[in-house]
Amino acid sequence: MPYTVTVGTGDLRQALASVRVHASTDKEDPSTHRVRLALGRKHLAVSATDRFTNALAIVSLWSEEGDHDICGVDLMPADVGKILSFFQGGKGGGGGAEPEHLLRIEVIEGHVLITDCSGMIEGRALKVPRLSTVDTDLGKVTGLISRYQDTRTHLIDDVAVLGDSLARFQAASKAYGEPLIIEGKGAPGGRAPVLMMRCGESFLGLMTSRTIIDGQRQQLTEWATGWGNRLPEMADEARLIDEGQAVEESAP
Repeated sequence: MPYTVTVGTGDLRQALASVRVHASTDKEDPSTHRVRLALGRKHLAVSATDRFTNALAIVSLWSEEGDHDICGVDLMPADVGKILSFFQGGKGGGGGAEPEHLLRIEVIEGHVLITDCSGMIEGRALKVPRLSTVDTDLGKVTGLISRYQDTRTHLIDDVAVLGDSLARFQAASKAYGEPLIIEGKGAPGGRAPVLMMRCGESFLGLMTSRTIIDGQRQQLTEWATGWGNRLPEMADEARLIDEGQAVEESAP
């Protein structure tokens, strides 16, 4: 008998869109080139990692059937993209009244079948391959985020982050329509702090940072000094342009 749950279309779309960008793009690393759907007792949890960023989002369950209390499903990132493209309707947001647009997720051997069950007559259905959840790194994501969630938040000094890693969290802000809240968390062994990313009530993420060593600190100071020397004149020039005191066009 397949394991079956029903979720809000918009709620699932928010979770998939915000998390899938954190899955590793390295197809030669199958343990992280995937997105996990953990069908739990109260929520469907979506998680992914590339070992530098970790992401977790929750989706409310509106019905649950089957013999199992929990069920895990791993999907290829490309198949997550197909789900997002195939099922477009519905607004996000868990809790409260049952959403108008619903999807039924059936976990069957080797596949996941997703069906639009919003109305009296079922709509479109999409079947995607199901990957094994054994011997992967995705099971560590929720525990890691839970551990840092319970770690005391503290003020942090300047830290360096990779722009690509930071940019991935833009997907969560766009999906949920909420700002990103960034918290500094402690790290073992005196390493650079881990940054916890919060977005609304349904998304949590982690991102590694880099310690700024003395040589880099000196270079950063030189760059800041250079900007300090340039900016007053640049600001004055910008003011003159705004006031119409700059040359509008070159003489012939």
